[in-house]
Amino acid sequence: MSNRKRIKITIDGKEIETYEGTLIIKAAEDAGIYIPRLCYHEALKPDGNCRMCFVEIEGLRKPVPSCLTPAKEGMVIRTDTDALKKHRSSILEMILTTHPMDCPICDQAGECALQDYYFQYDLKESRWREKKEKKPKRVHWGKNLIYDAARCIICKRCVRFLDEITGTQELGVFERGIHSYIGLFDGNRIENDYSGNLVDICPVGAITDLDFRFKSRVWFLNRTPSICPFCARGCNIEIHTNTKNPFSSQRVYRIKPRKNLEVNKWWICDEGRYSYEFIDSDRIEYPMARGKKTSWDSVRQEILKIVGKDVRLYVSAWMSNEELTYWMQIAKTFDWKLSLVGKPRGKGDEILKLPDKNPNRKGAEILGIREEIGHEEVAVVFHFLPVSLERHKIKIGIFTNKFEGMDKFDIIIPAAVFAEKEGSWTNFQGKVQNFQKALEPIGEAKSEGEIGEFLANTLGLDLQWEIGKYREEFEKELRKWNG
Repeated sequence: MSNRKRIKITIDGKEIETYEGTLIIKAAEDAGIYIPRLCYHEALKPDGNCRMCFVEIEGLRKPVPSCLTPAKEGMVIRTDTDALKKHRSSILEMILTTHPMDCPICDQAGECALQDYYFQYDLKESRWREKKEKKPKRVHWGKNLIYDAARCIICKRCVRFLDEITGTQELGVFERGIHSYIGLFDGNRIENDYSGNLVDICPVGAITDLDFRFKSRVWFLNRTPSICPFCARGCNIEIHTNTKNPFSSQRVYRIKPRKNLEVNKWWICDEGRYSYEFIDSDRIEYPMARGKKTSWDSVRQEILKIVGKDVRLYVSAWMSNEELTYWMQIAKTFDWKLSLVGKPRGKGDEILKLPDKNPNRKGAEILGIREEIGHEEVAVVFHFLPVSLERHKIKIGIFTNKFEGMDKFDIIIPAAVFAEKEGSWTNFQGKVQNFQKALEPIGEAKSEGEIGEFLANTLGLDLQWEIGKYREEFEKELRKWNG
């Protein structure tokens, strides 16, 4: 990028600098000027078929598509003239001649580009009196994808995504003109690990997600920035929640990607998108003793039994940087041993997925916490079972979800999942990323920091859980690790 020539252009009276050859639509967006588009997506090769992004360039007789026209020195560009508004209104009128007026039942309503542009540029009664073209509806493309050809505007974002990003090429454009539709090639189904991104990039409601279909209107959802926990990449996500639906106990309705060019670009894998059920399902809501519900007073009594005994903490690669740092302080104060546990390695790919299925193994590495099995009398285990617990006589578990073998623990303390607390993880690149609290902890669950404070206070140690303090402590270790 640094070898490319810097140039000056003028867009809507605003002089900006960009690199020679940058598409006008991208140069404008970088300068805070939005040009309408339907087929253009920054991650995909431009196609220029929707004609919504036309702009006027001084010296040219006709408007040109900004998604196909590179910027040149001295260009004077206009993006919002009366003529362009009329042009966009005509384009929308043409699209809507075949588009069904089913916004009230469409999952895309409220976040549909076509709907937004209609209110911005058209907003008039249709002149179309002929019958609309009948096209296939509710076509199952595979996994969670439902295609409605009647809503499709043939922008080809989905086709280009499967050609350029996954390389799986399941889709193509069939027929011509008004009869055109997107379809599967013979014998194909969309079963790749990134299929859910097709729903995200569709600018209308042509591709909907069976997992979310008809479950909630988008304007009822709260959106919380977070980080995907399912591998060490740390993809940036949004958690979409609704805790006020009187007809459902479901709290998390969907996971969406957040753009981060340094980590996950615009995408997430299907595992990260659809594996959110553990946030609400099979949760441990109350303290348990030998598999049965108990009280916090009983937990306190059991913790007092470990006084003077050798203890090993098996902290988790799913705990935040701050929680790991805090529990290291607890272990150091009581002279306890410290080990790491996590999910076993799995499959990765060349796009996003990594074999390491833990979001914060790197954070533990920075703090010097390693995986090893101890022989101490007491084991305090977080989230995942180590290879063997047979040599530990007293077993205290801190878990989020129910599992087989819970009755072998003397005490189990309910822990909050990542969506119920705030903190940070360090991805495989060493990049520290924050996640925010989207929900209140279920039942009597507490964050690992709060559990640590409860345990420390029970044992007579005045060590308060202060996330800001331990974030600073971790940052000191990070600076040492970076040299």
